[in-house]
Amino acid sequence: MARISAALAGAPLACFDLEFLSADRLVPALCLLQVAWSDMGPDVVPELALVDPQAVDVAPLVAALGAHPRVVVHAGRQDLQLLATRFGARFPGIIDTQVMAAFAGLGDQVGLATLAGELVGATIGKDQQWTDWSRRPLSTAQLLYAAADVRWLPAMYARLAARLGERLPWAKAESEVVAADAIAASEVTPETAWQNVGTRGLDAAGIATVKTLAAWRQRTAMELDRPLGHILNEKQLLELARARPDEPEDVRRIKGLPQPARQRASEILEAIAAADPSTVDASPRLHRPPSPRAQRWSELLLIIVQLVADRTGVAARLLATRSDADDFARAVDEQGPTAAESLPALSTWRRAVLGHVWLDFIAGKLALVGDASTPTGVALKSG
Repeated sequence: MARISAALAGAPLACFDLEFLSADRLVPALCLLQVAWSDMGPDVVPELALVDPQAVDVAPLVAALGAHPRVVVHAGRQDLQLLATRFGARFPGIIDTQVMAAFAGLGDQVGLATLAGELVGATIGKDQQWTDWSRRPLSTAQLLYAAADVRWLPAMYARLAARLGERLPWAKAESEVVAADAIAASEVTPETAWQNVGTRGLDAAGIATVKTLAAWRQRTAMELDRPLGHILNEKQLLELARARPDEPEDVRRIKGLPQPARQRASEILEAIAAADPSTVDASPRLHRPPSPRAQRWSELLLIIVQLVADRTGVAARLLATRSDADDFARAVDEQGPTAAESLPALSTWRRAVLGHVWLDFIAGKLALVGDASTPTGVALKSG
Protein backbone atom coordinates (compact mmCIF):
# COMPACT_ATOMS: atom_id res chain seq x y z
CA MET A 1 0.00 0.00 0.00
CA ALA A 2 2.84 2.40 0.85
CA ARG A 3 4.50 1.72 -2.53
CA ILE A 4 1.31 2.40 -4.47
CA SER A 5 0.58 5.56 -2.48
CA ALA A 6 4.11 6.87 -3.07
CA ALA A 7 4.03 6.08 -6.79
CA LEU A 8 0.66 7.74 -7.18
CA ALA A 9 1.75 10.83 -5.20
CA GLY A 10 4.84 11.25 -7.39
CA ALA A 11 3.06 10.93 -10.73
CA PRO A 12 1.90 14.01 -12.67
CA LEU A 13 -1.57 12.52 -13.11
CA ALA A 14 -3.66 10.28 -10.84
CA CYS A 15 -6.99 8.61 -11.65
CA PHE A 16 -9.44 6.57 -9.62
CA ASP A 17 -12.77 4.81 -9.66
CA LEU A 18 -14.77 2.88 -7.08
CA GLU A 19 -16.98 -0.16 -7.01
CA PHE A 20 -19.44 -0.19 -4.16
CA LEU A 21 -22.64 -1.75 -2.87
CA SER A 22 -25.35 0.83 -2.24
CA ALA A 23 -28.57 -1.21 -2.12
CA ASP A 24 -30.52 -0.69 1.10
CA ARG A 25 -27.75 1.40 2.72
CA LEU A 26 -27.53 5.03 3.72
CA VAL A 27 -23.77 4.97 3.10
CA PRO A 28 -22.61 2.53 0.39
CA ALA A 29 -20.12 -0.20 1.26
CA LEU A 30 -16.80 0.33 -0.50
CA CYS A 31 -15.87 -2.88 -2.32
CA LEU A 32 -12.99 -1.97 -4.63
CA LEU A 33 -10.69 1.00 -5.23
CA GLN A 34 -9.10 1.25 -8.68
CA VAL A 35 -6.24 3.69 -9.22
CA ALA A 36 -4.05 4.60 -12.18
CA TRP A 37 -1.11 6.96 -12.43
CA SER A 38 0.99 8.20 -15.31
CA ASP A 39 2.72 11.04 -17.07
CA MET A 40 0.47 13.33 -19.04
CA GLY A 41 -0.10 12.72 -22.73
CA PRO A 42 -2.57 11.13 -25.15
CA ASP A 43 -0.49 7.98 -25.70
CA VAL A 44 0.78 7.19 -22.21
CA VAL A 45 0.24 3.74 -20.75
CA PRO A 46 -0.67 4.12 -17.07
CA GLU A 47 0.25 1.90 -14.19
CA LEU A 48 -2.78 0.34 -12.49
CA ALA A 49 -3.67 -1.09 -9.12
CA LEU A 50 -6.91 -2.68 -7.93
CA VAL A 51 -7.06 -2.48 -4.15
CA ASP A 52 -9.44 -4.50 -1.99
CA PRO A 53 -10.81 -2.48 0.96
CA GLN A 54 -12.07 -5.71 2.51
CA ALA A 55 -8.48 -6.96 2.80
CA VAL A 56 -6.38 -3.84 3.48
CA ASP A 57 -6.76 -0.35 4.92
CA VAL A 58 -7.10 1.97 1.93
CA ALA A 59 -7.06 5.17 4.01
CA PRO A 60 -3.43 6.02 3.08
CA LEU A 61 -4.22 5.63 -0.61
CA VAL A 62 -7.34 7.79 -0.29
CA ALA A 63 -5.24 10.42 1.50
CA ALA A 64 -2.69 10.36 -1.34
CA LEU A 65 -5.48 10.87 -3.87
CA GLY A 66 -6.96 13.71 -1.84
CA ALA A 67 -3.61 15.51 -1.71
CA HIS A 68 -2.76 15.07 -5.39
CA PRO A 69 -2.84 18.27 -7.51
CA ARG A 70 -4.48 16.61 -10.55
CA VAL A 71 -6.90 13.74 -9.99
CA VAL A 72 -9.09 12.52 -12.86
CA VAL A 73 -12.44 10.74 -12.44
CA HIS A 74 -15.43 10.14 -14.65
CA ALA A 75 -18.88 11.04 -13.29
CA GLY A 76 -17.34 11.07 -9.84
CA ARG A 77 -19.99 12.62 -7.63
CA GLN A 78 -21.05 9.40 -5.86
CA ASP A 79 -17.46 8.25 -5.53
CA LEU A 80 -16.39 11.58 -4.04
CA GLN A 81 -19.30 11.57 -1.60
CA LEU A 82 -18.48 8.04 -0.45
CA LEU A 83 -14.81 8.84 0.14
CA ALA A 84 -15.74 12.06 1.93
CA THR A 85 -18.18 10.18 4.17
CA ARG A 86 -15.93 7.22 4.93
CA PHE A 87 -12.55 8.98 5.09
CA GLY A 88 -13.20 12.72 5.30
CA ALA A 89 -11.38 13.09 1.96
CA ARG A 90 -11.25 16.38 0.07
CA PHE A 91 -10.21 16.67 -3.57
CA PRO A 92 -9.03 20.18 -4.47
CA GLY A 93 -7.23 18.79 -7.54
CA ILE A 94 -10.21 16.97 -9.02
CA ILE A 95 -11.25 17.15 -12.67
CA ASP A 96 -14.09 15.10 -14.13
CA THR A 97 -13.92 13.85 -17.72
CA GLN A 98 -17.72 13.85 -17.93
CA VAL A 99 -17.70 17.56 -17.11
CA MET A 100 -14.85 18.13 -19.58
CA ALA A 101 -16.89 16.41 -22.30
CA ALA A 102 -19.85 18.72 -21.60
CA PHE A 103 -17.60 21.74 -22.25
CA ALA A 104 -16.11 20.14 -25.36
CA GLY A 105 -19.44 19.69 -27.12
CA LEU A 106 -19.40 15.88 -26.75
CA GLY A 107 -22.69 15.63 -24.85
CA ASP A 108 -24.02 16.26 -21.39
CA GLN A 109 -23.54 13.49 -18.78
CA VAL A 110 -22.02 11.17 -21.38
CA GLY A 111 -21.10 7.70 -20.13
CA LEU A 112 -17.54 6.41 -19.77
CA ALA A 113 -17.89 3.70 -22.42
CA THR A 114 -19.31 6.12 -24.98
CA LEU A 115 -16.67 8.76 -24.28
CA ALA A 116 -13.79 6.27 -24.31
CA GLY A 117 -14.96 4.98 -27.66
CA GLU A 118 -15.21 8.49 -29.05
CA LEU A 119 -11.84 9.72 -27.77
CA VAL A 120 -9.48 6.73 -27.77
CA GLY A 121 -11.33 4.02 -29.68
CA ALA A 122 -11.59 1.81 -26.60
CA THR A 123 -14.36 -0.71 -26.09
CA ILE A 124 -15.57 -0.95 -22.51
CA GLY A 125 -18.23 -3.54 -21.83
CA LYS A 126 -21.07 -3.00 -19.38
CA ASP A 127 -21.78 -6.64 -18.58
CA GLN A 128 -20.30 -6.46 -15.06
CA GLN A 129 -21.86 -3.13 -14.10
CA TRP A 130 -24.50 -4.56 -11.79
CA THR A 131 -22.62 -7.55 -10.37
CA ASP A 132 -22.10 -8.14 -6.66
CA TRP A 133 -18.83 -6.36 -5.89
CA SER A 134 -18.86 -7.51 -2.26
CA ARG A 135 -18.45 -11.16 -3.30
CA ARG A 136 -15.03 -12.75 -2.91
CA PRO A 137 -13.13 -13.81 -4.84
CA LEU A 138 -13.87 -11.38 -7.63
CA SER A 139 -14.04 -13.01 -11.04
CA THR A 140 -11.60 -12.35 -13.84
CA ALA A 141 -14.37 -10.62 -15.77
CA GLN A 142 -15.04 -8.29 -12.81
CA LEU A 143 -11.35 -7.44 -12.46
CA LEU A 144 -10.99 -6.67 -16.17
CA TYR A 145 -14.10 -4.49 -16.05
CA ALA A 146 -12.82 -2.63 -12.99
CA ALA A 147 -9.40 -2.06 -14.55
CA ALA A 148 -10.97 -0.65 -17.73
CA ASP A 149 -12.73 2.02 -15.65
CA VAL A 150 -9.36 3.72 -14.99
CA ARG A 151 -7.08 2.41 -17.77
CA TRP A 152 -8.24 4.93 -20.36
CA LEU A 153 -8.71 7.99 -18.15
CA PRO A 154 -5.20 9.48 -18.64
CA ALA A 155 -5.48 9.38 -22.44
CA MET A 156 -9.08 10.65 -22.31
CA TYR A 157 -8.02 13.52 -20.08
CA ALA A 158 -5.16 14.48 -22.42
CA ARG A 159 -7.38 14.52 -25.50
CA LEU A 160 -10.13 16.47 -23.77
CA ALA A 161 -7.66 19.01 -22.37
CA ALA A 162 -6.29 19.58 -25.88
CA ARG A 163 -9.80 20.12 -27.23
CA LEU A 164 -10.80 22.48 -24.44
CA GLY A 165 -7.77 24.79 -24.57
CA GLU A 166 -8.73 27.96 -22.70
CA ARG A 167 -11.93 26.28 -21.50
CA LEU A 168 -9.98 23.80 -19.38
CA PRO A 169 -10.14 26.08 -16.29
CA TRP A 170 -13.92 26.21 -16.73
CA ALA A 171 -14.12 22.42 -16.58
CA LYS A 172 -11.79 22.40 -13.59
CA ALA A 173 -13.97 24.95 -11.78
CA GLU A 174 -17.15 22.98 -12.46
CA SER A 175 -15.48 19.74 -11.36
CA GLU A 176 -14.65 21.45 -8.08
CA VAL A 177 -18.32 22.42 -7.73
CA VAL A 178 -19.29 18.76 -8.20
CA ALA A 179 -16.78 17.80 -5.50
CA ALA A 180 -18.02 20.52 -3.16
CA ASP A 181 -21.62 19.35 -3.60
CA ALA A 182 -20.56 15.76 -2.92
CA ILE A 183 -18.69 16.79 0.22
CA ALA A 184 -21.65 18.88 1.40
CA ALA A 185 -23.93 15.87 0.93
CA SER A 186 -21.57 13.81 3.07
CA GLU A 187 -21.79 16.37 5.87
CA VAL A 188 -25.58 16.48 6.24
CA THR A 189 -26.61 16.32 9.90
CA PRO A 190 -30.04 15.90 11.48
CA GLU A 191 -30.05 19.64 12.10
CA THR A 192 -29.34 20.55 8.46
CA ALA A 193 -31.24 17.72 6.73
CA TRP A 194 -34.36 19.85 6.20
CA GLN A 195 -32.43 22.09 3.78
CA ASN A 196 -32.62 19.29 1.20
CA VAL A 197 -36.43 19.22 1.35
CA GLY A 198 -38.52 21.52 -0.80
CA THR A 199 -40.63 23.76 1.44
CA ARG A 200 -42.19 26.09 -1.11
CA GLY A 201 -45.80 26.85 -0.29
CA LEU A 202 -45.56 25.89 3.38
CA ASP A 203 -46.33 28.30 6.19
CA ALA A 204 -44.06 28.78 9.19
CA ALA A 205 -45.65 25.88 11.09
CA GLY A 206 -45.22 23.59 8.10
CA ILE A 207 -41.57 24.53 7.62
CA ALA A 208 -40.89 24.06 11.32
CA THR A 209 -42.42 20.58 11.09
CA VAL A 210 -40.28 19.77 8.05
CA LYS A 211 -37.24 20.65 10.16
CA THR A 212 -38.12 18.28 12.98
CA LEU A 213 -39.32 15.47 10.70
CA ALA A 214 -36.22 15.69 8.50
CA ALA A 215 -34.05 15.56 11.61
CA TRP A 216 -35.91 12.47 12.85
CA ARG A 217 -35.61 10.82 9.43
CA GLN A 218 -31.87 11.51 9.24
CA ARG A 219 -31.21 10.14 12.73
CA THR A 220 -33.28 7.03 12.02
CA ALA A 221 -31.58 6.44 8.66
CA MET A 222 -28.17 6.75 10.33
CA GLU A 223 -29.19 4.38 13.11
CA LEU A 224 -30.53 1.73 10.72
CA ASP A 225 -28.08 2.47 7.86
CA ARG A 226 -30.97 2.69 5.42
CA PRO A 227 -31.60 5.15 2.56
CA LEU A 228 -33.75 8.14 3.51
CA GLY A 229 -36.54 6.98 1.20
CA HIS A 230 -36.69 3.69 3.08
CA ILE A 231 -37.55 5.64 6.22
CA LEU A 232 -39.81 8.35 4.81
CA ASN A 233 -39.79 9.75 1.29
CA GLU A 234 -40.06 13.48 0.64
CA LYS A 235 -43.68 13.35 -0.49
CA GLN A 236 -44.69 11.54 2.70
CA LEU A 237 -42.63 13.91 4.85
CA LEU A 238 -44.34 16.94 3.30
CA GLU A 239 -47.78 15.34 3.68
CA LEU A 240 -47.09 14.86 7.38
CA ALA A 241 -45.79 18.44 7.67
CA ARG A 242 -49.00 19.80 6.16
CA ALA A 243 -51.45 17.54 8.00
CA ARG A 244 -49.58 17.43 11.35
CA PRO A 245 -51.57 14.44 12.70
CA ASP A 246 -51.79 13.81 16.43
CA GLU A 247 -52.65 10.08 16.48
CA PRO A 248 -50.42 7.12 15.50
CA GLU A 249 -53.11 5.65 13.25
CA ASP A 250 -53.32 8.91 11.31
CA VAL A 251 -49.59 8.63 10.64
CA ARG A 252 -49.93 5.03 9.48
CA ARG A 253 -52.66 6.01 7.01
CA ILE A 254 -50.09 7.84 4.88
CA LYS A 255 -50.00 5.97 1.55
CA GLY A 256 -47.02 3.67 1.08
CA LEU A 257 -45.50 4.50 4.44
CA PRO A 258 -42.30 2.43 4.90
CA GLN A 259 -42.18 -0.12 7.71
CA PRO A 260 -39.68 1.79 9.89
CA ALA A 261 -42.01 4.80 9.91
CA ARG A 262 -45.04 2.63 10.65
CA GLN A 263 -43.23 1.04 13.57
CA ARG A 264 -42.09 4.41 14.90
CA ALA A 265 -45.28 6.39 14.42
CA SER A 266 -45.09 7.63 18.02
CA GLU A 267 -41.62 9.06 17.35
CA ILE A 268 -42.99 10.87 14.30
CA LEU A 269 -45.72 12.38 16.47
CA GLU A 270 -43.07 13.53 18.95
CA ALA A 271 -41.13 15.17 16.11
CA ILE A 272 -44.28 16.94 14.91
CA ALA A 273 -45.09 18.12 18.40
CA ALA A 274 -41.55 19.50 18.81
CA ALA A 275 -41.88 21.81 15.82
CA ASP A 276 -41.53 25.48 16.79
CA PRO A 277 -42.80 27.98 14.18
CA SER A 278 -40.98 30.81 15.97
CA THR A 279 -37.68 29.38 14.67
CA VAL A 280 -38.75 30.00 11.06
CA ASP A 281 -38.11 33.29 9.31
CA ALA A 282 -41.59 34.07 8.01
CA SER A 283 -40.56 37.25 6.18
CA PRO A 284 -43.19 37.84 3.47
CA ARG A 285 -40.45 38.66 0.94
CA LEU A 286 -39.05 35.14 1.18
CA HIS A 287 -42.35 33.61 0.13
CA ARG A 288 -43.70 36.28 -2.23
CA PRO A 289 -43.90 34.98 -5.79
CA PRO A 290 -41.86 36.79 -8.47
CA SER A 291 -43.56 39.53 -10.41
CA PRO A 292 -45.08 38.81 -13.84
CA ARG A 293 -42.20 40.75 -15.38
CA ALA A 294 -39.60 38.59 -13.63
CA GLN A 295 -41.45 35.43 -14.67
CA ARG A 296 -41.46 36.52 -18.32
CA TRP A 297 -37.79 37.43 -18.15
CA SER A 298 -36.94 34.06 -16.66
CA GLU A 299 -38.57 32.17 -19.53
CA LEU A 300 -36.74 34.29 -22.10
CA LEU A 301 -33.43 33.93 -20.26
CA LEU A 302 -33.78 30.15 -20.54
CA ILE A 303 -34.25 30.44 -24.31
CA ILE A 304 -31.05 32.48 -24.43
CA VAL A 305 -29.27 29.74 -22.48
CA GLN A 306 -30.10 27.24 -25.20
CA LEU A 307 -28.98 29.64 -27.94
CA VAL A 308 -25.65 30.21 -26.18
CA ALA A 309 -25.26 26.46 -25.61
CA ASP A 310 -25.84 25.79 -29.31
CA ARG A 311 -23.31 28.45 -30.28
CA THR A 312 -20.56 27.48 -27.83
CA GLY A 313 -21.05 23.71 -27.54
CA VAL A 314 -21.20 24.01 -23.75
CA ALA A 315 -24.01 21.92 -22.26
CA ALA A 316 -26.99 24.12 -21.36
CA ARG A 317 -27.18 22.62 -17.87
CA LEU A 318 -23.70 23.91 -17.09
CA LEU A 319 -24.53 27.40 -18.29
CA ALA A 320 -27.64 27.91 -16.17
CA THR A 321 -30.59 26.06 -14.66
CA ARG A 322 -34.18 27.27 -14.39
CA SER A 323 -33.44 28.22 -10.79
CA ASP A 324 -30.48 30.32 -11.97
CA ALA A 325 -32.70 32.12 -14.47
CA ASP A 326 -35.42 32.66 -11.84
CA ASP A 327 -32.94 34.07 -9.33
CA PHE A 328 -31.32 36.36 -11.92
CA ALA A 329 -34.64 37.70 -13.19
CA ARG A 330 -35.97 38.29 -9.69
CA ALA A 331 -32.82 40.04 -8.48
CA VAL A 332 -32.74 42.41 -11.45
CA ASP A 333 -36.50 43.04 -11.26
CA GLU A 334 -36.48 43.89 -7.55
CA GLN A 335 -33.10 45.59 -7.08
CA GLY A 336 -31.51 46.25 -10.47
CA PRO A 337 -28.62 44.60 -12.37
CA THR A 338 -26.04 45.15 -9.63
CA ALA A 339 -28.06 42.83 -7.35
CA ALA A 340 -27.20 39.92 -9.67
CA GLU A 341 -23.43 40.40 -9.45
CA SER A 342 -23.01 37.65 -6.86
CA LEU A 343 -25.08 35.11 -8.82
CA PRO A 344 -23.33 32.35 -10.82
CA ALA A 345 -24.11 33.91 -14.20
CA LEU A 346 -22.02 36.96 -13.31
CA SER A 347 -19.55 35.74 -10.69
CA THR A 348 -17.97 32.72 -12.41
CA TRP A 349 -16.59 31.81 -15.84
CA ARG A 350 -20.22 32.07 -17.02
CA ARG A 351 -20.05 35.88 -17.09
CA ALA A 352 -17.95 35.88 -20.26
CA VAL A 353 -20.09 33.21 -21.91
CA LEU A 354 -23.65 33.90 -20.77
CA GLY A 355 -23.87 36.65 -18.16
CA HIS A 356 -23.08 39.56 -20.46
CA VAL A 357 -25.68 38.26 -22.92
CA TRP A 358 -28.33 38.19 -20.19
CA LEU A 359 -27.40 41.72 -19.09
CA ASP A 360 -27.50 43.05 -22.66
CA PHE A 361 -30.90 41.43 -23.20
CA ILE A 362 -32.35 42.96 -20.03
CA ALA A 363 -30.88 46.35 -21.00
CA GLY A 364 -32.49 46.19 -24.45
CA LYS A 365 -29.17 45.89 -26.30
CA LEU A 366 -30.10 42.43 -27.60
CA ALA A 367 -33.48 41.17 -28.79
CA LEU A 368 -34.92 37.71 -29.27
CA VAL A 369 -36.45 37.54 -32.74
CA GLY A 370 -38.07 34.90 -34.85
CA ASP A 371 -35.68 33.47 -37.45
CA ALA A 372 -36.83 30.61 -39.64
CA SER A 373 -33.28 30.07 -40.90
CA THR A 374 -32.09 28.78 -37.52
CA PRO A 375 -32.72 25.30 -36.09
CA THR A 376 -34.39 26.78 -33.01
CA GLY A 377 -36.50 29.28 -34.94
CA VAL A 378 -35.20 32.21 -32.86
CA ALA A 379 -32.05 34.31 -32.81
CA LEU A 380 -30.43 37.13 -30.85
CA LYS A 381 -30.11 40.41 -32.68
CA SER A 382 -28.51 43.68 -31.61
CA GLY A 383 -31.19 46.09 -30.48
